[in-house]
Amino acid sequence: MPYTNHWEKDGLYRKFTGKITGYEILESNFGLQVQPAFKAIKYIINDFTEVTGHAIEKEHTDIYAETDKRAAEKRASLKIAILVTQPEQIVLAEGYRAEMKDNQFICEIFQTMKDARDWASN
Repeated sequence: MPYTNHWEKDGLYRKFTGKITGYEILESNFGLQVQPAFKAIKYIINDFTEVTGHAIEKEHTDIYAETDKRAAEKRASLKIAILVTQPEQIVLAEGYRAEMKDNQFICEIFQTMKDARDWASN
């Protein structure tokens, strides 16, 4: 799997690298949501800045949003920061963010780690 989880005091920093598929992201989400720590964290920072290629379509981001909406029914609010710099990834992230509108899981898109961390920690 081309990602690593770094658990932090109040959240999770998840770094994706190399070539990724839509299925791998979905699998990582399911693995995360069953972790006991998932219920207590306040944020997730998903860092895609070192992704070199992907097989992700809009249909995948729709599925991520739907499964995250279901997970939101079982816990309090959660901030999801998406750190992306490549234009095609920004478009996919914007689609996910639009699907998550008016949800307990709040999503924002960032191009710098500082901005993502500042938002996640406030």
